[in-house]
Amino acid sequence: MNKKRISDSAEYTKVVLTLDLGASTTKAIAQVYPDGVPIVIAMEPEIADVGYGSIEFLSSQSSVQDNTVWIGIGEEYYVLGALSKSMFAGSSAIRDLKYRYALPKIAALIWLAVRRLGLGVKVDLGIHLQILLPPGEIAHANHLGKQLTQRLRTGVETPTGKFKCKIRSFYAALEGFGLLTYRSRNVNVNYFQKNIGMMMLGYRNASFTLSMKGNSSKAESTDLGMNWLVSQFVERTAVGLSKEDSRLIKAIVEAGEGDFDSLRRLSRKNKPEEIQLDVELFEKILPLVREEYTRALLRWVKGIAVMDEVLICGGTATFVRHELTQHFDNEGIPICWNGGMELPKYLDTMGLGDRVSDVWGCHISHIKMLDFNFKYDRQDKPLVPDYYVQPPSPSSVAEIGAKNGYLTSNFF
Repeated sequence: MNKKRISDSAEYTKVVLTLDLGASTTKAIAQVYPDGVPIVIAMEPEIADVGYGSIEFLSSQSSVQDNTVWIGIGEEYYVLGALSKSMFAGSSAIRDLKYRYALPKIAALIWLAVRRLGLGVKVDLGIHLQILLPPGEIAHANHLGKQLTQRLRTGVETPTGKFKCKIRSFYAALEGFGLLTYRSRNVNVNYFQKNIGMMMLGYRNASFTLSMKGNSSKAESTDLGMNWLVSQFVERTAVGLSKEDSRLIKAIVEAGEGDFDSLRRLSRKNKPEEIQLDVELFEKILPLVREEYTRALLRWVKGIAVMDEVLICGGTATFVRHELTQHFDNEGIPICWNGGMELPKYLDTMGLGDRVSDVWGCHISHIKMLDFNFKYDRQDKPLVPDYYVQPPSPSSVAEIGAKNGYLTSNFF
């Protein structure tokens, strides 16, 4: 980091934002640096490109509601989150790369974070940003960082007026980086003596990273996320279910635990006997699709790596936890769920639980790197309670990230 920039650091309010552009939920952790309390921000993944007339209509409403999230970048306007879905039939763009809609989503999340943190739009803001991307999209990070820097410097339109800020630093990390670095700090694991795999199962895709004795060896992603299973279930049952129905995932998860009431309520039939036939079909098809999904997933992983330990995380992993546990137990490979991390209770204000673990791990590492760069002594002001984690030395965080290729595109 340029020393002049460090000496000027007191002249602006620093906001640290770590985010994951998830296909089922966009998740972020934000705080005012250095001593602000971190908060979790979650937003539905839907986004809709709209005309200016739609923005005029939204702007004519009496007040800006919490779910009123739209962004204007140049001549293009986007509505995001719950409002996008309810008013404009917004799509989660499940078939598109996360990168495609990253610019409006990140710009909107930065504005939302500043608002949630209670900072005025006229405050001189410096944003320290880190995003998580799957292996197949990390190469886009440099271009994305430059676009963000340029757009936010000139300003974007928001529900509260024109919003400007400066991107002071930008990092892109591979999905799983937060949990891998957390695991590496456990002195009882012998992380740098083992081959450790990181399997992240999300809604849109699954990604796998292999660390061989502390060095990144492989990083791959596939479309075997929960969406694959949902699509197969809808196609096999052929009773008019919609994979776009937001209730479907919850219903499938509950049915996987033996409770088919939610799926029963999704049946489009009217007569009780016809609804019961649908339920019997659901009970027959779901185990088959679940088994096929697990087999496909394990086929993919077995073709990638031999490992001494596997870390597993992501919302979809919970759904097939039994099958994954059984497989790796048979293979004699220990499983560490969520890298052994326990999310602080005070942080889980959105009820996302373990789905925020990777973002939280990355945020801790992000803060430690900034502490190192700004020469900030956090000895008496820990980011999290002492009983939760003993942070590594800041230089080791940067070293692990650079050595493994998990971090890229940092600039100030």
